Amino acid sequence: MKQVSRVLVFIPIVCLALVGALWAGGYANPQLLIETQELAARLNDPDLRIVDLRSEEEYQQGHIPGAVHGNPRSLDDLEANKQGLPLPAENAGAIFGGLGIDERTRVVAYDNMGGLFAARLFYVLEFFGHKNVQILNGGMDKWIREGRPQTTEVPKVPMKSFVAKENPDVIATAEWVKANLGSPKVCLVDARSPKEYSGEDLQSNKRGGHIPGAVNIDWVETIDPTTKVFKLAEDLRKLFEASGATKGREIVTYCQSGYRAAHSYFVARLLGYEKVRNYDGSWQEWGNDPALPLER
Repeated sequence: MKQVSRVLVFIPIVCLALVGALWAGGYANPQLLIETQELAARLNDPDLRIVDLRSEEEYQQGHIPGAVHGNPRSLDDLEANKQGLPLPAENAGAIFGGLGIDERTRVVAYDNMGGLFAARLFYVLEFFGHKNVQILNGGMDKWIREGRPQTTEVPKVPMKSFVAKENPDVIATAEWVKANLGSPKVCLVDARSPKEYSGEDLQSNKRGGHIPGAVNIDWVETIDPTTKVFKLAEDLRKLFEASGATKGREIVTYCQSGYRAAHSYFVARLLGYEKVRNYDGSWQEWGNDPALPLER
């Protein structure tokens, strides 16, 4: 009888483990994502800070309970007049501290853009040494679709002390990229659209094309176009590896201004690539410097 009881106890444990594995999606670093049902169960966690990266208007119309509003543009170095470059460390402490984030805070970021702006916050926080960051899979779209609670109440969060420590291992400069062109150990991933990659779509740049040797993985190919959740690990691995972004190579992402590149940076981290950098200057820097080589 005792043996039967043990079996009956064991079965639900196994089932829970299997369910967890399914939700994890087979990612090497599933802890970087949080599902809506888990977040809903943790809304009262005092060490949790939820950051809404949508527009101020959308935030005011309704947001996840306890969420503070974060402006993704506040993460840029505005003095350098270049979107995508991380803000100076001295400013980061004030911004993140003002959001109620310190070294003990678990940050959950969300938007309604398939994680585009949430990934920007994820990257900038990692750049400044904060590792406990997650993206809400499916964002606000999935939260609303499931009928989960919303509020218009703006929470009052205490100012925290955030010490920003830059991590040079997750960022690439134009000089770094140029010095590593042609290296078999490095894979440049262009997260822009195929037309931008080919040079057909110039955007606002003087030159069109891509960095020599770069492969094109359009960031939108990593999310489900309908649900806006991240695609399963197997599909993402096939997408990356088919392009040449294989394990063992250092992945360097770029786009036009560092935002789409941050999303691809997150996907590479999710898949378990050990070395990942974001070339924040991206094509707005490379494409407008006639001294730097390009391909079409």
